[in-house]
Parts: sequence; C-alpha cells; structure tokens
Amino acid sequence: MATKKFYVRLGGAVGDVGEIKYGFYANEVIYEGIKDELGVVEISDDASARGVAFGINTPKPPRVRLSGELEGAGGAVSEGRSYSVVRFCDPDKLGRVLNGSLNNATVKTTTGRTISINQASMAS
Repeated sequence: MATKKFYVRLGGAVGDVGEIKYGFYANEVIYEGIKDELGVVEISDDASARGVAFGINTPKPPRVRLSGELEGAGGAVSEGRSYSVVRFCDPDKLGRVLNGSLNNATVKTTTGRTISINQASMAS
C-alpha cells in the first residue's frame, strides 16, 4: 500500500501563534474515516507542505490506542479477536477521543483489515 503525507497541529491556542504542524508519512488507509475526529489533516498530492515540520523529534503529538474487535470476512466481527492500533491525535481533540467519540467507528490496520473500535486510551 502507498503512503501519504499527514500533519497534526500542536500548540497555538491564541491565533495559532507558536503553532507547529507535525508532519508524518503513513499508510494511505490507516486514517480513513477517523482523521477528522483525531484532528489529522491529509496533505493532498497537489497541496504544498509549506509550514509542515517533518522529521522532528520533539514535540510529538499524543498517541492514542484504539482497541476493538477485528472484522472477519463480509464485515462480520470475529468473536474474541481483540486488536488495537496506535494513531496520532491532535491535543485539542484528545478529550473527546478518550471519552468515546470513536466508539462504534472503524479503523484500518496497516494490512487493510478493519477493527470495530470499542475503546480508546493513551498509548505509551
């Protein structure tokens, strides 16, 4: 699968002064359907990445662990097959995500499998 460019905003509460756009590359499908709720912005192929910082070590955005059951063939949930994935999250959206705003949504793994989310927690 191909990769795409994304970014997450850090800081800049008043008029975006001091804001950093933390840029990263990720598999093109792993933020499908959840990027808005996580505050992750996709940089389209024709858009400039001007102002986005790639390759910085600090600060980094918070990471959340999205846990749930792996869907089987035909969309059926595989009983007892619990999986989790870790994704970046905008600090301003973190409270909503940890309080269940993504529950019952789905997230894709790097291999394209689908997880039905039933819990979100901070990742270490």
